[in-house]
Amino acid sequence: MAYGWLRLEPTSPGEIKNLLGIVNRSLADSRSKLFRPTFRFIAAFNVALCVATTALRASGLRTATQAGHHVKTIESLELTIKANPKVIQRFKTFNNKRSKSVYDVAGAVSDQEFEAMMKLANELKDRALEWLRHAHPDLLKV
Repeated sequence: MAYGWLRLEPTSPGEIKNLLGIVNRSLADSRSKLFRPTFRFIAAFNVALCVATTALRASGLRTATQAGHHVKTIESLELTIKANPKVIQRFKTFNNKRSKSVYDVAGAVSDQEFEAMMKLANELKDRALEWLRHAHPDLLKV
């Protein structure tokens, strides 16, 4: 492929249904008051990442690289749902925050950062579902 980091791989309505199920599960986890803001942030990040994966898979594509595949999946939103580069940059910033909170620093996420991640996750989910309904309605029939 022209982008080198993507490879063609067909998808199915079942795969898209399963990915959207993960989106919904992670969204429910991110809303649970039983968890700390850091865990809720990570769950909201997973919503957004799974949305990006869903759009990529609906396009019949998959990332071809292992190292940095999250970043490539995030960047693919520009190709799939035509996300604004500023949205993609914000998402990449949240990816760095997620990495830091998982691997380096406990309690690295503020309530405000969690709220901003939730807002981004919901915006991307809504945008991707609208895109799927128009660009790939056949993949939503299960």
